[in-house]
Amino acid sequence: MSTDFVPISFSRNSAEPAVKLAKAGDVFTLTMTAAPDNRFNPTFVKSINDALDVVEDWALKSHRGEPCALITTSDSDKFYSNGLDIVYLFQSSDTWFVADQFLKLLKRMLLFPVITVAAVNGHAFAGGLLFALCHDYRILRADKGLLSLNEIDLPSSLLPGMAWIPRAKLPPTTVHPLIFGPKRYGGQAAADAGLVDAIAPADQLLTVANKWAEKGAPKVAHAGPIVSELKKDMYADVVAKLEIRTEVDVRKKMQAKM
Repeated sequence: MSTDFVPISFSRNSAEPAVKLAKAGDVFTLTMTAAPDNRFNPTFVKSINDALDVVEDWALKSHRGEPCALITTSDSDKFYSNGLDIVYLFQSSDTWFVADQFLKLLKRMLLFPVITVAAVNGHAFAGGLLFALCHDYRILRADKGLLSLNEIDLPSSLLPGMAWIPRAKLPPTTVHPLIFGPKRYGGQAAADAGLVDAIAPADQLLTVANKWAEKGAPKVAHAGPIVSELKKDMYADVVAKLEIRTEVDVRKKMQAKM
């Protein structure tokens, strides 16, 4: 039987939490709260990793043998995540953030040792969509929320690891228009294209996501670390590409845009 869990907020160098973690039954819910649109920068990535540490410890160490699953969502009514924090990347001299922090986070989510469900409650663009694709399942709010890899419009390259995520997760007929359109998918169109596993009304999104999570939670109790090992076998090519360390300096490509 699950032990009581006290909700936790995570932040770094800020009084405002970037992530909140709660647990109901066998399911953890990681809520992204980095206003306005949950963009990935060092503070945000660190907060997510801190929350994932808690879930991973619960699943594999402190409470080994119990069912466990993870939902991620956002407290924004408009955005799940708008991707990389381009302003941070443009203003910072940290040209290794993408490789050393963001790609490592994508790899961690892809191989996370519990069943993961992204409850996509709003727009998920670029790195935000990649983050959602690294989950085992995605449930999209039916009435709001567009999914797109819009790097061609930024413009910005997709590093090898980034490009291989949609190749591994999506039908080929979806990948090309998603990247080169770039087509924006929402609602039933996103489900038809294989981008999400189900759609749900806004007031039922977390309920539906929780049902998917609850189906997967017992697998962790039974299989433990084998869950992650199976993901490593399934996505070995993606992992290899995500581990390529490449320097990224967006200032060289986006000077005119800023």
